[in-house]
Amino acid sequence: MLDDPTVSVRDRAEIALQVIALHHKTECEPSFGETEAIAPSTPSGGDVEFPNPQPIPLDRYVLLENFLSPEENQQALNIAIDRCEQFVSSGTTNQTTNYRQSSVLYATLYTEFYHLLKQRILQVLPEVLTQLDRTPFRIAELEMQLTAHNDGGYYKVHNDSGSPETATRQLTYVYYFHRCPKPYSGGELRLYNTDLASGRVVDSDCFTTLEPQNNSIVFFDSRCQHEVMPVRCSSKHFEDSRFTFNGWLRQ
Repeated sequence: MLDDPTVSVRDRAEIALQVIALHHKTECEPSFGETEAIAPSTPSGGDVEFPNPQPIPLDRYVLLENFLSPEENQQALNIAIDRCEQFVSSGTTNQTTNYRQSSVLYATLYTEFYHLLKQRILQVLPEVLTQLDRTPFRIAELEMQLTAHNDGGYYKVHNDSGSPETATRQLTYVYYFHRCPKPYSGGELRLYNTDLASGRVVDSDCFTTLEPQNNSIVFFDSRCQHEVMPVRCSSKHFEDSRFTFNGWLRQ
C-alpha cells in the first residue's frame, strides 16, 4: 500500500506511522496519530502487565467524583472552549448515519493534558479493576478524545468493542466536565445489562442511568451496551455543551 500511487500521500503517511508505532509500542510511547491510540506507561515509566480479563456482569461501573483538582477541571473546560473551531463531526466505525450526533477534538491538540489525565487514570486503575471484579490485563494502548454534545446531541445504543478495529478495547472511561451551574439537561449515560455470549442487551427496559456530574469519571466494560441520551441545551452555545474526555484501554 505504501507503494500504491492510488493511495493518497496522507493515507500512506498514516499507514507508515502506524507501522512504526506498532513496532515500537512495547519500547516507548509512539507519536500521536489520528487514531489517538497511545501506548501508556505507569507514572514511573514502566509497562503495566496483567493477565487476561474474566467475564463480569456487563452493567457494572465505577464512578469517581472530584477526579481532578478544581484548577485541572477548569483547564479541561478552557481547552474545549478555546479550541471550539477545531472540533470535527463524530462518526461510527461502521459509518452508520443518524446514529450519533456530537463533535470531537483529538488528543494531538492537547498533548500535555492527555498525559496528565492518562497518568491519573493509570493511578486509580488497580482499584477500579478490583471494584469491577476484573482480573487485570496488559495495557497496550490508551485512547482519548474530547467529545462535545450540544442541543440535540446523542449516541444510540452501542458498545465500544464490537468491530474488528475495536475488539481489543477492554475498559471504557468517561470524564465529565461542563460550566457551572450546568447549562444543559439530559445527556445521561445508560448502561444496559449485556449478554456476554451474544453481545446483545438482555432487557431493554432494564438499565442503569448515570447523570453527567462535573469533574467525575466513570469506568465500565467496553463490551457493555450503552447510550448517551439526547441533550437539551436551550442557549445552543458551544461553551454550554456536555463535554467529556472519553476513551478506551486496549489489551
